[in-house]
Amino acid sequence: MKPTGIIIALALFVGITLPLFLSNTAPSPQITTIRIAISTTPLSAPLIIAKQQGLFNRHNVNVELQPLPGGHLCFDAMINGDVDLATSSESVVMFNSFTRQDFRLLASFAESDNDLKLLTLHTDKNRNIAQLKHKKVGIVKASASEFFTDSLFIVTGQEDIEFKKIYMSAQALGPALLAKEVDAIAVWEPYGYRLFEQAGEDIYQYPSKGTYNLSFNLVSNEINSSLHFEQHVNILKALNEAQAFIIQSPELAKQIVSDYLNMSMAAVEWSWNDYIFRLSLNNSLLSMLQTQARWAVASEAVSKQPLPDFRLYLNDAALVKAINH
Repeated sequence: MKPTGIIIALALFVGITLPLFLSNTAPSPQITTIRIAISTTPLSAPLIIAKQQGLFNRHNVNVELQPLPGGHLCFDAMINGDVDLATSSESVVMFNSFTRQDFRLLASFAESDNDLKLLTLHTDKNRNIAQLKHKKVGIVKASASEFFTDSLFIVTGQEDIEFKKIYMSAQALGPALLAKEVDAIAVWEPYGYRLFEQAGEDIYQYPSKGTYNLSFNLVSNEINSSLHFEQHVNILKALNEAQAFIIQSPELAKQIVSDYLNMSMAAVEWSWNDYIFRLSLNNSLLSMLQTQARWAVASEAVSKQPLPDFRLYLNDAALVKAINH
């Protein structure tokens, strides 16, 4: 073969084989894993379904869920850098807004007007909430549990009733009530169901449906809201599809949530019809945050200070892009 022919042949060989060699030896691009702390409640259903049904993968985002027993703990994990996103009630957002500005609320994805319950031991005299005067009420500090309790006293015309707030974890509330260490507890699901399942007719629930409309939200720290913007958009797209799945296949959706949370179907169904799953970030949430902040100052749940400007905390950019694209 002539030298020119050899050179051409070598060039063709290198041109064909070098890309194949590089493709086999070059490191693959790293896919960022977004860690989300989710509260172990059926309110987290859209995130659970999106994960279990592969909806996050469909939108090219790798998500790792980290279950924790309460939105306040999820929020703390996010602030501490243990996770990138957190689920929490707007009450947790409100309380934290008095002490920090380094987080952003990306979207609400669930609502309920009956998730919080005020429970006591069943006696005839305890049917009137006024009987809790000077009594001990178990509450999860700086959470929806605290705001809900005060709201219920106000709505029932008992705002002047004095009672003692006993702060403890959500898991400890039920056992404390049964041990008569407190006289009533304000607790969210699934802890309310578990208490009824355990003690049955010994438990009385004060009527409260509609007293407080809880929203469950996806929260990011301020840096990640910019750094992982596109991932957040894709996560919200997946949640939007998960909510459609809940509407189209409710029984399968409940089964997925039951399996993931290791809860009985009865426990999931206990509160399922009280939930509304939809993506939003609107003025009603802003109004609720402002209302709760005024309550927090007036009730001295926080030190007296100017109210936060909650418009700074609501960042709907990812939500708008997720819904419109």
